[in-house]
Amino acid sequence: MTILEKEDIQGLLIRGHGNLSSASYLLYSFTDPAQAGNFLKEILPKITAATEKPEEQALQIAFTYEGMAFLNLPGPVLDSFCREFKEGMTEKQRQFILGDTGENAPHNWSWGENNLHFMLMVFGKDLEKLDRTLSEIKVLTDSCGIVMLHALPTGMLHGQKEHFGFRDDISRPLIWELLHKEPDEQAVTFPAGEFIMGYKNLYEEYAPSPTVPQALDKQDRLPYHPDNESLKDLGKNGTYLVFRQMEQKVHVFWQYMKAQSKDKISAIALASKMVGRWPDGSPLTLCPVQPDPNLSETNDFGFWQADKDGLKCPIGSHIRRTNPRDHLVTEKSQKDSTEMAAKHRMIRKGRPYGPPVTPELNPEDMLDSIADTQERGLHFICLVTDIRRQFEFVQNNWVNFHKFGGLENDADPIIGNHYQSESRKTDEFSIPAYPVRRKLDKLPNFTTIKGGAYFFLPGIRALQYIADHE
Repeated sequence: MTILEKEDIQGLLIRGHGNLSSASYLLYSFTDPAQAGNFLKEILPKITAATEKPEEQALQIAFTYEGMAFLNLPGPVLDSFCREFKEGMTEKQRQFILGDTGENAPHNWSWGENNLHFMLMVFGKDLEKLDRTLSEIKVLTDSCGIVMLHALPTGMLHGQKEHFGFRDDISRPLIWELLHKEPDEQAVTFPAGEFIMGYKNLYEEYAPSPTVPQALDKQDRLPYHPDNESLKDLGKNGTYLVFRQMEQKVHVFWQYMKAQSKDKISAIALASKMVGRWPDGSPLTLCPVQPDPNLSETNDFGFWQADKDGLKCPIGSHIRRTNPRDHLVTEKSQKDSTEMAAKHRMIRKGRPYGPPVTPELNPEDMLDSIADTQERGLHFICLVTDIRRQFEFVQNNWVNFHKFGGLENDADPIIGNHYQSESRKTDEFSIPAYPVRRKLDKLPNFTTIKGGAYFFLPGIRALQYIADHE
């Protein structure tokens, strides 16, 4: 059995630091390569490794390609990163792939376009501890001429919900190498290489990884690449981190449901059809008429046998698009569908931001709430070893594709970009029913992108190399 080198892995890859309820994502720009190197040497001992389960605070660091280039890493090293990371999230082709056009175009974002070099992710057990840590970091960054571009505070909401009022983060892939026992037959597990570089993935290959020519690892810090002994493996125990700040238009969402429904119960049922789960998390495929509290945390279900036509959980719903499980209509069998869907999974580590519309985020209360000017949403973060195969594929082929599953003009009803022009129409939502389906139209964008970037989250040894590669 493969053993993960937890001492060399940043903690976020293994745990979400959920016991540290206060957090802030800090976005920075370097101003001087030499001072940047000094900063990295100072911050490195403070980085939380996966061997730790911190009770007070945690600190993680990740870099953009621009940041790696600013640190004057050798050309062969920079060239070895994947194309998506090098081009960045705001490149023209990436905008088309991700659906970042119109209202979601990068020129409308608050951050992500220029001079972003690295991010610190700071977690604290409470606001007081977080503020103390942030103050200490500020002293260090100021002394090294590092400029903070944005501070993005984040936290937890009542009952593990997101701002629309639905239970979140239920469907999370399990890494086989982290299990302490053999998984039961129902559990869906994944090899570490799907999410951590330097290990084999579902293709029985080592995950794509940036490298360093042997002669350029002068301190001999890095392990050899398993497929080429003339190269050192800079990616080993690291990963790519995708970060997108998504504003959630909660009042727009619930007022749309209200306008399409005869009463509150119908409005909540409609919203649940769009999500694919009831607000408490119970899946429509298992309980289509009303929520079942006993199923609120279940992830053990499929669509092939139980709901192939989407009569319980619509084919275009959010959970079927982001994880089709065992039912992809382009695949010939349940097994083929399951294997296909598995190759596009991601580990999510994001958190909400902004104040809740109502304290307990009950949909009944939110339907009666009055619109305000507060911004709220989700800091979407996912960890992948292949940006194109995992994140970009899901975003392009499943979330925004208007003909997903045999549909016509439907994007993901929750996070899709809903175009309303004649040349590109994706603002519909189809609800299969017998004998006649129900079709809604003129869906506004319930979420909009406010910022985003691709980051490299290195292992600890890779951080040491990056800090003093000269």
